[in-house]
Amino acid sequence: MQAAVFLDRDGVINEDWFNPATGEWESPLHPDDLDLRPGVLDAIARLQALGFRLFLVSNQPSYAKGKCRLEDLQAVQARLASLLEGRGIHFAAFCYSYSHPESVVPELGGAAIFDRKPEPYFLFQARDRFGIDLAASWMIGDRDSDVECGRRAGARTIQVANPRGTKAGKAVPDARAAGLPEAVQLIEEALAETMGERKVER
Repeated sequence: MQAAVFLDRDGVINEDWFNPATGEWESPLHPDDLDLRPGVLDAIARLQALGFRLFLVSNQPSYAKGKCRLEDLQAVQARLASLLEGRGIHFAAFCYSYSHPESVVPELGGAAIFDRKPEPYFLFQARDRFGIDLAASWMIGDRDSDVECGRRAGARTIQVANPRGTKAGKAVPDARAAGLPEAVQLIEEALAETMGERKVER
């Protein structure tokens, strides 16, 4: 089995986008609104170099809420994929939940909500489809729901600070970081500690 890093998107990989229609910081609704946070491409490349399988796990309810078309969200994802590919970064899967309890799209509300974080649906899918060892894996996100998702799946968790939103509350992650580069550094330190323990045991 292989270890993985599961990454939330908004507030971790990219900055939240200010929506003038609501006056709030939200997910980008157009490719031009996608603004990567500092150092994230280097940080993700480091995770890949460490041998982790990479997964993106993100709640994207804007279409369900009637704020945009589904094609708009898909265009934002295509822009992100292009930026990652330009750096030679390969994700095993991009996992999006488009559902929401207040959905105006019938098929994305009510009983259809089974994949939305904090539910660990996509992490379990990765385990079963890709042979991921969740106990050796990490979930990195800015919201409490990200931390809870990782914990429910049995993965270790890192909560990153989001300067454009107060999304951290009562969750208790395994570690906290100012951003993704610092989170990756924490993972590297944890790996080094584990390798040191294995050498001592031998």
